[in-house]
Amino acid sequence: MKNITILLLISLVGCVSEPKNESKTSTETIQNQSDMDFNWLLGVWERSMNGDANMNHFETWTIDSFGMTGTGTTIMDETVTEEQIWIFTRNDSIFYKAHPQQNETPTLFHITEINDSFFRSENKAHDFPKYIEYLRQGDSLYANIGDHNQRIEFKFRRQDERSFR
Repeated sequence: MKNITILLLISLVGCVSEPKNESKTSTETIQNQSDMDFNWLLGVWERSMNGDANMNHFETWTIDSFGMTGTGTTIMDETVTEEQIWIFTRNDSIFYKAHPQQNETPTLFHITEINDSFFRSENKAHDFPKYIEYLRQGDSLYANIGDHNQRIEFKFRRQDERSFR
């Protein structure tokens, strides 16, 4: 009976200490993510519109005191629509917030993956998209949105800031 009690105690101690290690690891990961910068997004990006001369789309990213601020501008014929975008840290987590002009309220996405030229943000409760990804390769920027049924890719090219004024 003593041996069984000792084995049970050893097993319980092992089970109790395991979650503490996992928790520490995820906290370290979040802190490391919050140290990442998004400077690779800075500047003006023009989206390829496959020869449609009546439509232009730009994203402009800057840094402010709260994090990164972006503006997506679409010009179709004489109509201009905008989307405000932010990347910021709150409570040791990083978020991507998008507020298209046609929506009353912004949508918040939690950034779940990040490295020096890529990030993925998710909001599984949102209707569409459920995820937003950005990837930079040289002078190209790829933004992907989607859910479990579809994926839409947008390709941007870095522009001289003067060309957008």
